[in-house]
Amino acid sequence: MNRVLWSLVTPEAMSVVNWPDGSVLYNARTTTTTMLTRTAGAIVARLKAGAADTDALAGLWPADDDLPLLELLDALARHGILRAAD
Repeated sequence: MNRVLWSLVTPEAMSVVNWPDGSVLYNARTTTTTMLTRTAGAIVARLKAGAADTDALAGLWPADDDLPLLELLDALARHGILRAAD
């Protein structure tokens, strides 16, 4: 798997609440909420603790998920939630 290091764009401003069927992300900087899948919410919650590489995030990925992990990470990056860390 690709060993890119990922981090949240504004971790100090982001809060995530997870439920069994999904998650909600609140960004205090933009005052927006975003509905996320349960897996996306788990990734955001993990990245609140600090940057992680793709291999570490793959451990949060359910085996029965049809969407490739890299596509989800790219989608979260396009929405300004996370980025490839420097």
